[in-house]
Amino acid sequence: MKSGESGTANAVLGKAFIRAGEGLSLDDNELSAVLGEQFSTVLRLRLGHELLQPGTEAWGRALLFVELYQSLLAVAGNEQNAKVWLSSKNRGLSGRPRDLIACRTGLEQVVKYLAATRSLI
Repeated sequence: MKSGESGTANAVLGKAFIRAGEGLSLDDNELSAVLGEQFSTVLRLRLGHELLQPGTEAWGRALLFVELYQSLLAVAGNEQNAKVWLSSKNRGLSGRPRDLIACRTGLEQVVKYLAATRSLI
């Protein structure tokens, strides 16, 4: 892959991450927790002044979050229902998904839960 192509892929993931956060009404503080980075990193991503780098923890978390967003839309049907689900207590997850995704383990747990739910549809 040429360096221009990898830069484009990095920019696409950053934009997808920000767009997914906006679609689920997460603020930049929540997005920084999901990403495992500082608040300023999310601001730089939002403005296009920073790119996520493959192989980093932030890259992996951003991929998981975009997967969560896509799975949640498939299960919930639309962003409004997805926001409600994300903010509601979930007995299967023993908490609110919105709170759980603030750490890597919780993010993975929610992604797996949604994948299992999607397989039933």
